[in-house]
Amino acid sequence: MVSRRMSESRNEFTGLVEETEESHNDTTTLLSGSVTSSSDKYTVGRRRSLEEEGGLGGDDNVGEYTFDEAVEHMGFGKFHWKLLILCGVGYFAEITELVIVGFVAPAIEKDMGLSSVEYGLLGSSSFIGMAAGAIFWGYISDRFGRLVSFSLTVWMTFIGGFLSAFSPNYPILFILRFLAAFGIGGMLPVDYTIFLEFLPTLKRGSHIVLVDAVGVIPALFVSAIVAYCFSGNDDIRWRWVLGIVSIPVGVMAVLRRHVPESPRYYLAINEVDKAQKILEEVAAANGVSLPPGRLAPLRRPAGDAADGGGGGSHGNISLLFKGDTLKATTPRLWLLWFLTQFSSAGMVFALPKIFDETFSVSKKRIALDLLWGVFGLVPGLAIAYFVVERSRKYSLAGYYVAAGASVFMFMLATVGFLRNEFLAVLMSVALRGAMEGCFAILNCTSVEAYPTPVRASGLGNAQIFDHIAGAISPLFFSIFNDNTKLRPIAMTLYAVAYLLAFLPAVTLPKDYVGQAIKD
Repeated sequence: MVSRRMSESRNEFTGLVEETEESHNDTTTLLSGSVTSSSDKYTVGRRRSLEEEGGLGGDDNVGEYTFDEAVEHMGFGKFHWKLLILCGVGYFAEITELVIVGFVAPAIEKDMGLSSVEYGLLGSSSFIGMAAGAIFWGYISDRFGRLVSFSLTVWMTFIGGFLSAFSPNYPILFILRFLAAFGIGGMLPVDYTIFLEFLPTLKRGSHIVLVDAVGVIPALFVSAIVAYCFSGNDDIRWRWVLGIVSIPVGVMAVLRRHVPESPRYYLAINEVDKAQKILEEVAAANGVSLPPGRLAPLRRPAGDAADGGGGGSHGNISLLFKGDTLKATTPRLWLLWFLTQFSSAGMVFALPKIFDETFSVSKKRIALDLLWGVFGLVPGLAIAYFVVERSRKYSLAGYYVAAGASVFMFMLATVGFLRNEFLAVLMSVALRGAMEGCFAILNCTSVEAYPTPVRASGLGNAQIFDHIAGAISPLFFSIFNDNTKLRPIAMTLYAVAYLLAFLPAVTLPKDYVGQAIKD
């Protein structure tokens, strides 16, 4: 029954794509510059006949093609655009969680009479939940398939987020925010993994950056608009804010049921026929054909075969350090995620409080100042879209320098001799763009680094360090913020953390531009 429902869901998703095929042609051409299927250019170079390998006996010369050949042959089409939007919801949920909790935390503190420790824990609860969710759902995705995690995480996020608006007290609020964050923690590694596994090599990095854009730009815009509308001069109707920003996640939870399992995952566990069927559906949705012949199984080294029951090595964390490249890559990625989120979460959490206490403006004005930060995302991600295809690691390093400089300038505009609200807003805009460029390229590099059996676990385990840093950072700022004279120390450390990330970024052992991902 489960198999039949999954098949029906895939058919519904394919049908949904085909219904909009005609109207989407102009949009696809506009965004990509041409029809993105490369079937007229791509030549299948490694196709072999099954008869030569003894696979079909007396059949005529029926060819084989590899999974990568099939994906390159189909190109990037309408199926991928819709999948991109549905995968962006994971990043949408994370950004709204960080921004909204940071924005409404002062109102919750006042309404519920929180201590300074409880106030800091409120911000940290999101990251504690995300860290747990990243470990759990990353393993589930690698061990039992992408689709289970892809569906359940978004529902958990919606339910926890929506019900938190009705929390009668602080303990219940903490638990519900943890539940929502537990779902978000799984959405990020699973969403990026399933999207990557459908992508051709051409502009793969740029398309992953678009997932960030689809998630973060609407997230910050919606968060800022809702915060502005439900802010008075002296208070914030935080329950309305928490409830409303969770609604888009609920809508996406319904739509995501149409997404099929990753065919690359099926191939990795030797379910070749299932992988072939999904590739056929994707090709039909994109209006192209697969290469002649049939999908070939993976050719694995001796002793490295996966079984048909989920893959014996799938989710095995030791694979994150297998080989010289991953031994050098994994620790660097963990350090990068820690430093990036330590600074980013701290600044996101600090911005509303700094604007409030430095310039003594109304809550509505603070929301408006934060709304301006959204505009920094457009140039930040637009630049990342292009430079990520030049080099992953050097582009990432450049964004760290820009982010560190933006924090220093923001500090001077709020507590230094350049104290000025307009300059502070301008620097927050620059910081938002640089910050999001860091995350976009780091997401891309992290998900590309690992083979299929541990891809979601690889990104999930890297994000544990991201979430640990995010849990520490608001507490760290709260301690220094008790004495406003110590606030520059916190912001200086945030800037230094960005700059320190430059070194592990430029020393990553591999740049993945134009290279096929590992199976």
